[in-house]
Amino acid sequence: MNVRRSAAILGSLLWGALVGAVPAGADEAPAHETVRAVYRLYYGGLPMGEVIERWQRDGERYQLRSEAHPYPVVRWLAPSFVERSDGVIRDGFLRPDRFEHQRSDDPQPLIAEFRWDQGQLVQHFDGRTETLPLAPYTQDMQSIKYLYRAGDAWIDRDLPMTTGKRLETHHFVLQDTLPLATEAGRFETRHLVDHNDQAPSHFEIWLAQDRRYPPVRMQVTERGHRWEQRLLQVEFE
Repeated sequence: MNVRRSAAILGSLLWGALVGAVPAGADEAPAHETVRAVYRLYYGGLPMGEVIERWQRDGERYQLRSEAHPYPVVRWLAPSFVERSDGVIRDGFLRPDRFEHQRSDDPQPLIAEFRWDQGQLVQHFDGRTETLPLAPYTQDMQSIKYLYRAGDAWIDRDLPMTTGKRLETHHFVLQDTLPLATEAGRFETRHLVDHNDQAPSHFEIWLAQDRRYPPVRMQVTERGHRWEQRLLQVEFE
């Protein structure tokens, strides 16, 4: 798997000063909200660009959008891309209806359709259409990073995840809790580590204890390539 693929998973896979200290008891994500987060993107510890993510929830419905904007001098290494995930929140999980990944260097998007009533996952990629069985709790590269907004039922269990062209299995466990300082402020975080033994990529996610906030830090390592997002700014609309 090449460097560009690793970047897509993070982005995909992967807010200033108003954050400060986390208010006591403010740990539930509201049922109607819009949150916009800006991250700095790193590869091997070097800054490569910025990622803008937008989470919207209206009752049971959610929408996620992520845009990666590499710095001009490194666009040969990391193309820009846009990812979208739309679905519903149900039974402590996000249940995607559709996922789309569009890269600047590829005219054909990756698309995954979640046909829950039929038990089918339909993937469109490389001019092909592939239909697979749709297992319960299957996620996409965006929704898997925001599962915490529906609760904690996803922790310490196998999670199928589509990249738009293949299925992987991930398994997050809580490793520790610790304070984490970012350019957006200081957070008390839960550090979750991916203990899958099947997928080529492994995630680490640092979540704010206050669930109104987005992921504070995200990292993916794939075949020696490490990409990371660190929170720069958050806005509530």
